[in-house]
Formats: sequence, C-alpha cells, structure tokens
Amino acid sequence: MKKIIIGLLAIAFVACNPTAKLPSIQEAGDLAFNQADYQKAYTQYAEYAAIAEANSVELSNAMKINYAQTCTNLGKVDEAKALYDELLLDDSNTKLLAEYAQFLQREGLINDELALWNKYSDKINDPSLKKLMTERLIFLENSKENYAAVIETYTGKGDHTLAKEAELVYIKALENTKKGHAAAKACNSLLKTYPYYTEALEWKARYYYNKAENKYQYEMNKYNKKKNNTTYAYLRRELKKVSGDFRISRDVFLKLRKQDAANKSYIRHLKNIYLRLDMKAEAAKMDKLLK
Repeated sequence: MKKIIIGLLAIAFVACNPTAKLPSIQEAGDLAFNQADYQKAYTQYAEYAAIAEANSVELSNAMKINYAQTCTNLGKVDEAKALYDELLLDDSNTKLLAEYAQFLQREGLINDELALWNKYSDKINDPSLKKLMTERLIFLENSKENYAAVIETYTGKGDHTLAKEAELVYIKALENTKKGHAAAKACNSLLKTYPYYTEALEWKARYYYNKAENKYQYEMNKYNKKKNNTTYAYLRRELKKVSGDFRISRDVFLKLRKQDAANKSYIRHLKNIYLRLDMKAEAAKMDKLLK
C-alpha cells in the first residue's frame, strides 16, 4: 500500500511540476544521440526544449550542442542555425564555428557561411580555426566571383600556410583582376613547394600560352596592315619576346605530358607551340598523336 501511495504521489508531483520529467527526457535523448539514433534524439530534445521554454528553464550548453548536431544530421536547417547562433552568443563556443560552417557548406548555404565567418572573424584566435576561416572565405568569395575580396582575404592571411587549392584560387583571382605578372610570380612560388601540382602546372602552361598567342596575333595583325622594312624589324623583335613565353609554356606542357601522356589538350597546345616556334618536325609528331 505504501509503494502505491508513493507512486501516486510521484505521478502527482510530475503532473504539478512538468520540469521533473526533464532529467529522464534528457537521459533518453543523450542515449539516442550517442547511439546515432538522431530521429529519436530529436524527439526527446524537442520535448525537453518545449517544456523548458514553457517553464523558463535554460538548456545546458552540452544539450544545445547535441541538439544542434542532431538537427544537422537530420537536415533541419532552420533549427540547427537557431541553435548554433544561440550557442555562439557565448564566446567560449567559438570552437563550434568549424562544424557550423561545415553544415552550412554541406547545405550549399554560401551566403550564410560567408556571413558567419565575417561576423566572427575578430573573435577567432585559434590558429587552425583562423587558417580554416581564411581558406573558406577565399573559396566562398571566389564562388561569387568576388575576386577583389579573394585577394584582400589572402593578403590578410598573416603567417598561415594555406592549402594549395586556396593558393591557386588566389592566383586565378589575380589573373581575373588583370594582375597577370603577380599571378605568374605567385604560381612559380606555389610550384616550388608543389612541383607536381597538376592544376597549377596547367594554369602556368595556359597562362604563358595565351599571353604569347595573343601577343603573336596582335603583332602579326599590326604588321599585315603596314608592311615595310621598319615594321618587319619591329615584328622580329616582338616575336622574339613572344617566343620566350611560348618556350615557357612548352616546357610546362612537356612536364604535364610526363604525368598524362594521352591528354589531347596538352598535345594540341604543344603542336601549336611548335608551329609558332617553327619546329615543324615536332609539330608533325604531335599532329600524328591527335589522329
């Protein structure tokens, strides 16, 4: 009889005090979370949050983190964002920026991730997180074709050594803002560290090829409009400079062919370069490989 009375009193207490249920709800939610049963964890955490809000009870930091991560695993974007934004009101939670940003990246929320990094950039002191922020800002600004912002972010990187992919984005941003010489210099520096980085080698080979070809076409068109001894002498002088860029491009494409001998683009470029350099036999060899 006494056990029955105690049980009834417990039920009455819970009914009068809904917050008494919170410890068991949290325990069930945490257990489901640790077992990666995110749907069940979400149900428990959502119930906990509803009762807590109705009774002016604060969620613990640990629960908010679990709740936020549960929402990210279930793709509940708005709820996850609200939880992370609340967590980040506390400066001690700055470490959560990486996982929050990764979630936004996974969901393709470019503007949200960009705003996130810019909002908290002054609060980031951890070197590895600062490096990540710099790289992500470079990639994000590049995706929006905001090349000036890419350059500004890169130049503010301090002593951080960025991933080679971020370095290449910076190089392309320089090129897109008509800073070709600086881009070529930066690419050469990158290739000293990563001599077999295919994408950087391709950029360099095509940069010098396009530079040379554009100059070649310009000078030939100018000469054809007015042919005389003076303009011919000037043409020879300018084409000598152009040949230097073609040779740089040739050497890089040859290096690329050692990595991928069957690449048709490399072969076509080499054929054209050999023709410009009046190396007809070598051009013919490349032509055969294209057939």
